[in-house]
Amino acid sequence: MACSALGCASLSRSSGNAGHPVLSVVKSAPATVRGRHFRSHERVRVTAGAKAIQVTAGGNGTFVVTIRGATRCDLVRVVAKGSAGSYTVLKTLPPPMCIAARSG
Repeated sequence: MACSALGCASLSRSSGNAGHPVLSVVKSAPATVRGRHFRSHERVRVTAGAKAIQVTAGGNGTFVVTIRGATRCDLVRVVAKGSAGSYTVLKTLPPPMCIAARSG
């Protein structure tokens, strides 16, 4: 019974905005990123390469944003910094075309 109560408490804590902020790539063209576990209605600056965009997380702490002008190479490192202190970095392996462009 105690395990059951702990399990319920754990489920409640993990719903909504619990957990650390997370970014994931939705699409590489156009560059679209999803953010989760930010604070409710937090303003977030998302940066990919030299491109940046401001977005506001919804009531559940999530957002989806398209970074216009960002390339697949820009998605190698995406940073999201929220006005309430939330912060996360998404790092992905670069496509082969980006490796050649950076080495020359």
